Amino acid sequence: MDAPIPSFFRIILPYMLEKKKLKLPLKFVKLHGSELSSTAALTLPNGRVWKVGVEKATSDENEEIWFGDGWAEFVEHHSISAGFFLAFQYQRGRSAFNVRIFDFTTCSIDYPKTEQLDEDQTGSPHCIVISSDEDEGDCVRPRRRQTSDLITPEIEKTLECLKASGIATNALFHLLLPKFYRQSKKGIEEAIACKPEDRPCFIVVPNARQIRGYTRTMIPTRFGREHKIQRRSNRRGILEVSNGEKAGEQWRVEVARNKTGQEMFMGKGWVKFMEDNNMGEGDVCLFQLVSAAHTVKMDVSIFPAQPSPAQ
Repeated sequence: MDAPIPSFFRIILPYMLEKKKLKLPLKFVKLHGSELSSTAALTLPNGRVWKVGVEKATSDENEEIWFGDGWAEFVEHHSISAGFFLAFQYQRGRSAFNVRIFDFTTCSIDYPKTEQLDEDQTGSPHCIVISSDEDEGDCVRPRRRQTSDLITPEIEKTLECLKASGIATNALFHLLLPKFYRQSKKGIEEAIACKPEDRPCFIVVPNARQIRGYTRTMIPTRFGREHKIQRRSNRRGILEVSNGEKAGEQWRVEVARNKTGQEMFMGKGWVKFMEDNNMGEGDVCLFQLVSAAHTVKMDVSIFPAQPSPAQ
């Protein structure tokens, strides 16, 4: 039997866009990092090839590899935003990857067919020429699936309000917001209004997978790092509801790291918390960090989803 094709995926987070680089997973680097040259070729399903620089460095006895030069142009050209999902399939021994790009709806984006020309013809090593009857030889931005237009100006304004209020979010929140926005809008507005000035907060909207018994919910990475939640794994956590009929009641949860040590989540006890509070899709949870010294204690405000408008 043929050996399995090495693959990995990355969910694009806001800080990744700020860095203008993409870090490859440590496990992939350990297995295949030595095979990568100073450049890598990224090939999309439409046949277009994009060259990016490969940056290597050693940190804490581990080698780190990033896509560097050309990556920011790749992101801009393909209109990649926070919450997008990129799947990479490694072509062994060739320093090359097949790449699929998925938008907020988890649908892959169908970019138009391309005619690849030399750098001398395009004037840029990162520019791909798309030929058509109307614009033969012009460099144009690829078409997006209509589903990605679900990020409306209204949703963008809500995300800006969350950021301005200091409420942290994670990639899954950005991914699901278009789907649940009408149900969750009022809850998000209430969460912003009740956020205390003296406590760091983050927001979560449960999805169908969690409602069906998925046993964890993620804590935003930067939030966990900035507020020292990531100092140890498998810590005790206490969630105290701060509004509604169950105000003042507490639940115990486990606060743990994933296998890479980079992500924090609330695991054991999270499902019971959801069940006891009759939480459903579109409900909004505002987590207020009270203490992270030994036990991680958070107050939780729960804002029920509004009924979906009639179609």
